[in-house]
Amino acid sequence: MSTFEHPDNHYTQQVKQLIEQVYPKDSGLGSVYEDARHYFTLTPDLQAHIAELQEKLDVAEKASKTDGLVAQLKKKLKLAKAKLDNERLERIDRLESIALKLIALTEDESYEETQLLSSKFLGTVMLLTRGPEGNFAKVHQRLKPLYKAVLALRLTDKIIEGSLIQDPYLAEMKDAMLRFKGNRHWQERWQTEIAIPIISCAVLQDIGLQSTEAREILVGPENDLDEFRVLENEPRKALLKINYSRTMDYLKNGLGIPGYVGNDREERARFIHRHKAINHFTQNVMKDAFISKTGLGEIIKIPQIYVSIVLSTKPDYSRKTLPKGYMLIEQLAKKGALNDKLAEAFIKIVGYFPLGFGITYIPQNEKGIDREQYECAIVTRLNPKSPAEPVCRPVTRNLTYISFGNDEVIKKSTNLFFPANRKKLMRIGRERLIEIMSQLSDNFTPDAIDDLVPSFWEPSDYFSFKKNQNLWNKAR
Repeated sequence: MSTFEHPDNHYTQQVKQLIEQVYPKDSGLGSVYEDARHYFTLTPDLQAHIAELQEKLDVAEKASKTDGLVAQLKKKLKLAKAKLDNERLERIDRLESIALKLIALTEDESYEETQLLSSKFLGTVMLLTRGPEGNFAKVHQRLKPLYKAVLALRLTDKIIEGSLIQDPYLAEMKDAMLRFKGNRHWQERWQTEIAIPIISCAVLQDIGLQSTEAREILVGPENDLDEFRVLENEPRKALLKINYSRTMDYLKNGLGIPGYVGNDREERARFIHRHKAINHFTQNVMKDAFISKTGLGEIIKIPQIYVSIVLSTKPDYSRKTLPKGYMLIEQLAKKGALNDKLAEAFIKIVGYFPLGFGITYIPQNEKGIDREQYECAIVTRLNPKSPAEPVCRPVTRNLTYISFGNDEVIKKSTNLFFPANRKKLMRIGRERLIEIMSQLSDNFTPDAIDDLVPSFWEPSDYFSFKKNQNLWNKAR
């Protein structure tokens, strides 16, 4: 995570705190990923201890040993089993707590407000990274789980709304969009039976990589290898198998069904029945994300593919490649590797330019004529009417940074990401371009003549100022 010299606004602080609760920068803090490491490294010892106590108890009972020894062994066994189950329930509680916090940050009473809040969350996450600087791979790895989760939620809404997947569990949720009409029943059902399972799947999709076997491949027995290096074919295949088996093990045994609180037998039976169905759905989504048979797993697989581009951990990561995220989804759909309806729905959600991407564009005057300058904007909204024309918040006016304004659709004909538009500005002359660049960049030198017309800009420094973090507020 980049270190800001200025305090963040309340919303940015909440996003950062949530990231820490999932995948903290430093170990030793309570988090989802710490829970998983604990399960993979320490829980096997507790399970072995329980098995050993059970074996001793069986021997003692068969040998008709003194009641004192049997009672002592039973007490130790009961305490060990209670410890094992309490740790499991704590993991469930933490994951659910994080899911509820994420829902609170991305979901509102109306569909429109939910899209805005989701845009705000995704944009904020993207603006927390400075791109390919420093140890960016580790930063991106920590940002990915929640970013994927929000995209998966919005894709799930599209799936339910358009019946894009034939799945019996989702078919029962066909009225989930009624939550935006104030239907409290569906607000609760969507949260418990759809949102929390989907968030859990997205957050835990690669949790098996925290296992001892996976870490040995990634960082080596001596912990001296670069975990972000490109793996050879054999260790890569082995890692995929380990990730799948250990992730599924974590879902089934590391988590499982939450504990029922109460004394009503019928209510308890309904609770268990409901959560068995939820767990079955969660495991089906996760399993299919790995083996791709029913299309159900693409709810999290498509966001995962997309985020592998926009928050890449590869050494050749460049901000310029961010708009290629949609292209990879599009290409895989054309090859039949992804459900084309889901791919199309997803591209409509994200457009060509990711939330938080820095757009440079040619402004137009009142008559719609291009002006001889460029301005900077940040992509701020999901669901652009045209994927190539993002909804953005302009952050410069007449080459001066501003911290408020209205959203605008940046036309394809003015967006400098497209080469034809950069050629328009090159016609206005070197002197004018040097003037423009020197006004917008503190470290500009005239030697950078080849970069005078940038195809994009890096907005993280701008966003690091608290006053500039209200990109999703209404104009003042």
